[in-house]
Amino acid sequence: MKETELFAPIRDHFTSLGYEVAAEVNHCDVVAVKDDEIVIIELKRSLNITLLTQAVDRQSLTPKVYLAIPEPANPGGRRFKAQQRVVKRLGLGLITVYESPLRVVANIRQAPDWQGSINARRRDRLLKEVAGRTLQRNIGGATRIPVYTAYRETAVMLANLLLINGPSRVAELRGYTGEKTQSILSRNIYGWFVRESRGIYSLTETGRCEIADYPELNDLARQLLRNQTPS
Repeated sequence: MKETELFAPIRDHFTSLGYEVAAEVNHCDVVAVKDDEIVIIELKRSLNITLLTQAVDRQSLTPKVYLAIPEPANPGGRRFKAQQRVVKRLGLGLITVYESPLRVVANIRQAPDWQGSINARRRDRLLKEVAGRTLQRNIGGATRIPVYTAYRETAVMLANLLLINGPSRVAELRGYTGEKTQSILSRNIYGWFVRESRGIYSLTETGRCEIADYPELNDLARQLLRNQTPS
């Protein structure tokens, strides 16, 4: 995922909360403003010292500074947990952006907690620059879909495919849900899928019942199935 691909889901998240959002303001990647509150988000493809240095510098403008990166392949792993502790110790917030077959979404993993001083002159310059931009406010408000995980959303997409089409070949399903399709079906951690025969899976009664708990994701899945052909 490129840095530029991180912007849209972050913009959508903050506009849904009533912020005005602009990109590339006084060297800040993303600035969100609501009343007199400023949120700054610095975007990078990975957590590194350059990103941390930039974010710490932005704390002179506002206590609400986030780092934003693509969600790592193993968000529950020791390495990422250690990185989160460093980010928290610095008083920074952390956003991961994940992509599932249904959407790309910003996941607020931890809020900033900075207690240091603010440079009022730099802050005022930033606000004036933002005020001079033509910003788009999210007039209607974004649909507030809860944040899950890419894994769960892929499983929901698979469940909808099997619910609509009946028993299906992995090769057919993979066209919609990508390279992790076989792994999700065979591991079956939610108990939603059953192997009917070699390379063919169907939806269990547990799956039929439990996906009803995800109405927003089901709606997204069915819209995609109506509008898309498999890749």
